[in-house]
Amino acid sequence: MNVRIGGRELTLSAEARYFAGVPDLRSHLAQIESPDFWRRINPSLAITDTPFAGRPTTYEFSSRDVERARLQIREDGYLHSGPGVSAVDCQALSTAMQRIVEARYHPMFLAVYDEYWRVLQGIAPLLTPILGKHYRILGDFWIWCISDQTASAGWRPHRDHQFRQRITLRDDRTPMIVTVWIPFTDATPLNGCMYLLPLPRDPNFPERPNAFDAGSLQDVRALPAQAGSVLAWNQYVMHWGSAASKWADGPRMSTGIYVQAADVPLFTDKPVDFDQALPFEKRLALIASNMLLYQREHRFPAELVEIALRAVKALPNWERMVPDSAFRADA
Repeated sequence: MNVRIGGRELTLSAEARYFAGVPDLRSHLAQIESPDFWRRINPSLAITDTPFAGRPTTYEFSSRDVERARLQIREDGYLHSGPGVSAVDCQALSTAMQRIVEARYHPMFLAVYDEYWRVLQGIAPLLTPILGKHYRILGDFWIWCISDQTASAGWRPHRDHQFRQRITLRDDRTPMIVTVWIPFTDATPLNGCMYLLPLPRDPNFPERPNAFDAGSLQDVRALPAQAGSVLAWNQYVMHWGSAASKWADGPRMSTGIYVQAADVPLFTDKPVDFDQALPFEKRLALIASNMLLYQREHRFPAELVEIALRAVKALPNWERMVPDSAFRADA
């Protein structure tokens, strides 16, 4: 599918197709600035200023999963737990995402709801042995709905090494920062599960982090995961989401977000603290900043860029949160 932007005809990216063909797109997108609008789409979910108030959300992980995760992420660079996030919460979030997509909005807007953020608090039993107590989640995240009807594939092979100017592994190879990836529906080879190259099998680690070839295709590891499982990897692991097939039983709905240890300086300007408020305006600004960060790759419509910039400017450090290219809709 093609679209004209700034006088040029461009192929519409999979991530921008959620907005394709919407009549009066400007009015359609203007509604995202209202929390009441999101409450109407998903009335069973909450939007409050304090999603972490009250009794903390805590999920249970088996002792085997916890110990294996601690060792696996040091040795192979990643971890893969069994289901920990409750089936009820996964169902609520996947249903909410489906409603968002049906309303012709991007799945990123799932992050306006309290329940999304509580999941990230609830996985502490798995992450604490790796990152330490009081780990911090960062407002750098993405949310996917992968199917042959929506975005048709996950992101291409890459490494999350934006912070390459800093050391991100301790001497024992325990990471200081990880990407946490959680599927809200079952992730299978047919609907776009994750694939990666374990660090010991990576011929390019650590000397050539910008190279993405595998020594042998047999070294590539598929990571099908049940809803509510937790995957995480360090900054150097090459990984990607595969393409969806029409034979899949349903979409792959998932999120990925940076989480860091509390005893090292912040890696970004977008921390989210469990003991502080997280009002709707800040959530919207975080969503907007991430969409602007990937504007060059996804080429969202100019109307969305305009609203996203307005949302981001609600934060005091907004200029450090978006790339220069975001100031031009045709960048």
